[in-house]
Amino acid sequence: MRVLSVIFCALTATCLHAHSVHTSTAEAEYNAKTKKLEVSLTVFVSDLELALVRQSEREMRIDKTPAAEFDAQIQAYLAKTFVVTNAAGKVAKMAWVGREMEKESEKSGDPAVVLFFEVEVPEGVGGAMVRDAVFFEVFKDQMNLMLLQTGSQKVQLRFSQHKASQRVLQF
Repeated sequence: MRVLSVIFCALTATCLHAHSVHTSTAEAEYNAKTKKLEVSLTVFVSDLELALVRQSEREMRIDKTPAAEFDAQIQAYLAKTFVVTNAAGKVAKMAWVGREMEKESEKSGDPAVVLFFEVEVPEGVGGAMVRDAVFFEVFKDQMNLMLLQTGSQKVQLRFSQHKASQRVLQF
């Protein structure tokens, strides 16, 4: 799961001034005990704030908006842009866990934040459809990467404007 962290750090280093790369990285691990997909989604703070301003039609700043209000807006945004459906087509319930500033990027001109949430997938991820359209409405060149793991099996998924949803076939 460190692969995406390394990729993200490389992208962050490249984008210290004004990032011209529009990407998010997610690490998702299926927990067979809890029957949940545990997701950590890393995004640039400036991109997140822009998406939330467009959604809420008011100023949203990670450092100025009350945390409960900011988190509620993130949850509403993710409910529209990061959706998992089971093999039967039923939308999986998402539970917010929290967020944390990306330590390595805090001193940069464009810091990142990691969003933590869980998705209930009692049947497992095999056959599930994942839609990761985070920031697609904001940036035409947005690309989202995901490393999905269940047990010892791993698969990398890449989402773009032309391929916002993918069925998980390997598990």
